[in-house]
Amino acid sequence: MPVEFWFTYNNGEETLRLPVNPSEWKVSAGSANETVSVQKLGQVTVIQDPVLRTYELSSHFPKHYGPYCAYRDIPPPRRGIDQLEKWKNSGFPVQFVVITSEQHKEITVPVTIESLSYREIAGDVGSIYYELTLREFKYTKPRSVETKQENGQTVAEISNKGQRPKASVKPKTYTVKAGDTLWAIDRRVGVPYEKIAAANGIKPPYTIRPNQVLVIP
Repeated sequence: MPVEFWFTYNNGEETLRLPVNPSEWKVSAGSANETVSVQKLGQVTVIQDPVLRTYELSSHFPKHYGPYCAYRDIPPPRRGIDQLEKWKNSGFPVQFVVITSEQHKEITVPVTIESLSYREIAGDVGSIYYELTLREFKYTKPRSVETKQENGQTVAEISNKGQRPKASVKPKTYTVKAGDTLWAIDRRVGVPYEKIAAANGIKPPYTIRPNQVLVIP
């Protein structure tokens, strides 16, 4: 089985498989450490959470099918570029899925499309060559600060409302609502989306539908 590169959007309602696999793709995962000067201590490095990964890849949408294509029913080049541009400008993340031939392993990462550049070149009129930069996206829900009175003083504490439920109280089934994705359900029920997908026989690009009842392992 050849390697497959996919993008999916809006709970799998829109999908795009790259017609020509990138010859290589670069993953950057730095750190967000800061070095600050502290009086009498010199320079001190403040350890922060790791920064989001960045993915860089390039390939092309060919005008006509060729032996280098990953599949036969390739999209018109302009349609592929327009789809990527639409997702880039939507303000919402897409799912970047890579399926490898080694034991059918898969990498699925929510990303934002940070940059998209493309061009046509002489000698291959109609084909569109492009470069993509993707940034890993983390689904987060900010916690609120609540205040209360204790012994005549105002005390502030972090609210636990909206945090991921504990595994001990997770539901055994979940009914899909309009707009749901496996990644959103992951956060809601406290079970990794990979396990939910495996328990329900759902394969990439992880399409689910409203009113579908999922088993929560």
